[in-house]
Amino acid sequence: MAHKQPVPIYDEPAYHATEAAHMLALPLGTLKAWSYGQNYRQQDGSPKRFHALIEPADAKAKLLSFNNLCELHSLAAIRRHYKVPMNAVRTGLAHVKRKLHSQRPLLDRDFMTDGLHLFIEHAGLVVNVSSEGQSFLSPEFERDLLRVRRDAHGTAVQLFPATRDTPVLADQPQFVVIDPTLAFGRPVLANAGVTTAVIQDRFLAGDSPKEMADDYQVDESDIWEALRFEHRLAA
Repeated sequence: MAHKQPVPIYDEPAYHATEAAHMLALPLGTLKAWSYGQNYRQQDGSPKRFHALIEPADAKAKLLSFNNLCELHSLAAIRRHYKVPMNAVRTGLAHVKRKLHSQRPLLDRDFMTDGLHLFIEHAGLVVNVSSEGQSFLSPEFERDLLRVRRDAHGTAVQLFPATRDTPVLADQPQFVVIDPTLAFGRPVLANAGVTTAVIQDRFLAGDSPKEMADDYQVDESDIWEALRFEHRLAA
């Protein structure tokens, strides 16, 4: 009897849509449509299907992986900074897949360079062009993509989600991290390794940010950022 190959930790089904939407600061309906597709009716009443833009880790159980979170984060950055219509996103990603020979271009390190320019070109975006003919990308957009940290092989290994309810994600601090090798992939305080949920529980139980900062040997600002993140999740 053949044994199943173990699923890499970054592809393990781990997050329900509601949890993922909160962590990524995405509307739940948007995340579900991008991840699982969506049926809807056109103006004339005829049925239509919006097909998913990513391949979820477990479509049947409706569970997402860490890699899915990174893909959705990149999609959100594209939409946020360039307002690319969904049909253009779909055709642009298909074009990049063919050109880069990549099944999941949003996870590919090359997407940050050649792939991103290929996508922009094929999606029909108008961007500033230098005298050398190179496209200028939004600095905020590039910083958004850099919130996904990669190892020496280019594999996405950490994601730094937003901790504040502000429109500019790129400039937010990186105190909270999602790392599949830590706390089963739940958000943790980057400088301490303790989950933000534990910090929130201690705060509600009466522990002060200063006490927790002393316990975990971090700055008090780290604790406050974890609390801001948990407050955003609960809102």
